[in-house]
Amino acid sequence: MKKLLATLLLLGLVGYGLWQVLAENNEKTTGLAIGNAAPDFELKTLDGKSIRLSELQGQKVILNFWATWCPPCRAEMPEMQNFYEKHNKDVEVFAVNLTSQDSRDKVHSFIKENGLTFPVVLDEEGDVLKLYKISPIPTSYIIDSEGIIRHKYVGPMTYDQMVELTESMK
Repeated sequence: MKKLLATLLLLGLVGYGLWQVLAENNEKTTGLAIGNAAPDFELKTLDGKSIRLSELQGQKVILNFWATWCPPCRAEMPEMQNFYEKHNKDVEVFAVNLTSQDSRDKVHSFIKENGLTFPVVLDEEGDVLKLYKISPIPTSYIIDSEGIIRHKYVGPMTYDQMVELTESMK
């Protein structure tokens, strides 16, 4: 009888441990590490339209942090526009301007001069900059269609790098 009780207790503990592991694997951990769900945020475009990152779930996303005063960021934007024009059915480009370190007028002029057509939102208070612990810029997160971070890229990306990083995930 003691052996039976000990066996049942052991099976119960093993079952509980297995249940805990499965429960943890089914929950998405939010954070900045590869494999975590990307932290959600909402910012506005120059024309006042609010966009929430989670609204883009269901498609791949390049989440890019940039500023007009940053030479590598400026060099990356034409590459990003080229990528967006060719891949916007499969991948959304979502650019966060660090407006807390920039001005709305400069952002507006830059977008117009460079013919940017992908969504650009303004981080006027620097909250998303802090949330994503961005330093240096440009920095991009490549997020899969389920909202999971698959890559982090620090520095300016080329068109080919954008293609490679987005095609390497589901």
